[in-house]
Amino acid sequence: KDAGFMGTELITDGIWKAITRAARKSRRPASVAVAYFGRDAGKLLPLRAGSRLVVDASEHAVKSGQTCPAELAKLVDRGVQVFSVGNLHAKLFVFGNRAFIGSTNASNRSAHGLVKAVVATTERETVKEARKFIRSLCRQELGPEAIKQLKTIYRPPRMSGGNQSR
Repeated sequence: KDAGFMGTELITDGIWKAITRAARKSRRPASVAVAYFGRDAGKLLPLRAGSRLVVDASEHAVKSGQTCPAELAKLVDRGVQVFSVGNLHAKLFVFGNRAFIGSTNASNRSAHGLVKAVVATTERETVKEARKFIRSLCRQELGPEAIKQLKTIYRPPRMSGGNQSR
């Protein structure tokens, strides 16, 4: 919806169009907790310098191709703080006074092949609590060396059946 949106709405169509637009329009750094950050996820989620991104960059998530270290490296180079939390399953995106809470990972498969839904809200207390939750997860920061090590174990995802990303 438009940048002047106020309130709460369920988005089931054009989720990534709405999230990407909100990321681009936000004047403040974002706070995001999204379990998996796949190949080309930076195009879906163009985070500005100073933003915080929490992902599952565990050995399992990286070896299975669900989180792509090369994408994380691009963000770190851009000045985004990247953190890892094993077993993370949250999908929270906070841009300024707006939060998106739902089921979508930052991946081509999630954006184009799976049925997803998010709630977008400008409800002040919910946005504040989402940002606070994300901040509470920012304990294990991934710097260039850690990401370089993750790159050595990364394997592209292997999808079976359904709509596959290339």
